Amino acid sequence: MRKSLIKLKILLKQNWIWFTFLFLWFIANYIVFYILLSGNFIEALIYTFYFGQLTHPYGYFYIIFSQCIILGLIISLVTIGLYRNYHPKQTCSALAKSMKNHTIIIGFSHLGQRIREFLIKNEKQYVIIEEEETLIKDLIEAEEPVIPQKPIQISVLENANIKDAKLVICTKNNLENLVVGVNLVRDVNKTCKIICECFDDSLAPILEKDLECTTISTSLYAADYIIGEIDKLNAQNILLIGCTYITRHLLKQLKDRNITYRIIEYKRTNVEDLLDEEPITVGDAKDKDILTEAGIYSVDLAIILIDTVQENLIIADQIRELNQTCPLICRFFHEELAEILEKPPFNALVISTSKHMLEKLVEMNVFSDI
Repeated sequence: MRKSLIKLKILLKQNWIWFTFLFLWFIANYIVFYILLSGNFIEALIYTFYFGQLTHPYGYFYIIFSQCIILGLIISLVTIGLYRNYHPKQTCSALAKSMKNHTIIIGFSHLGQRIREFLIKNEKQYVIIEEEETLIKDLIEAEEPVIPQKPIQISVLENANIKDAKLVICTKNNLENLVVGVNLVRDVNKTCKIICECFDDSLAPILEKDLECTTISTSLYAADYIIGEIDKLNAQNILLIGCTYITRHLLKQLKDRNITYRIIEYKRTNVEDLLDEEPITVGDAKDKDILTEAGIYSVDLAIILIDTVQENLIIADQIRELNQTCPLICRFFHEELAEILEKPPFNALVISTSKHMLEKLVEMNVFSDI
């Protein structure tokens, strides 16, 4: 309903000249008919709104000229409607700028998607700023309040009506967005709550102190969650597939527990700094030989931390062919596909870092003031 009202306001704003002229046209002609009919206001209304035609030269002129005016308005409305269909960004921008007491989501990551779903479910207003247009293509076509630009210019933040925002959540690990974008946000809006996804532990204190924001780390939270599961299973020999931020957070805790582990990472550049210190197999975990080399037969827990749907499924299938009994933990965003991994033959524990982080944000009462 709100979206329809906003689109109606946009329509009125874009056609205000036509509507004003139409309003004045009816007022002026009502006065003319009122005079011609010697003060009969009811008949004047009848002829003004075409419920009858006055048998007078002016009556014929009025009907013909009115048809031209109304036809012009209809053509204008149709033209703008067609333009919006082919240029939905115009409506997206207008919707974004009209928001008040809203949440601005910077970055349409998995966490950004979860937050949007939560806000919609709770009938809260939001604006999404995402520079990668392919990620929000469907939202643009649906004329949602989204802005396909980088949040590092004040004009972009103004289009999101930053001064009236109650909450800003930066969900991407992008240094430019974090430092420049958040700094601009704080310059314009001194009171809004700012939450930043930050993977760099050394940067987090700087953001919190200088920009008065709260930093979160989905990878750190996910690592703590996984450690809890490892403790429950009492696993002592673990295979980690994918050297992600979560993996790096896990390493120290695994060492503190004297747990044996090995990492499989496809891209050597991702682990260049760890090769001399950590037990790493560089290779494709979809390859059974690589899994065998990493000791898949003897592990008592395998953890897949790769975020690609297809690879996750294939690796899980290969693991089950080689080791049917070891517990399996998979990181997964898509809940529908996650159900497949939770059932035989995989029998995996599926975790969603974005889902758990959203739950954490709700616990922190981040959304209580919007």
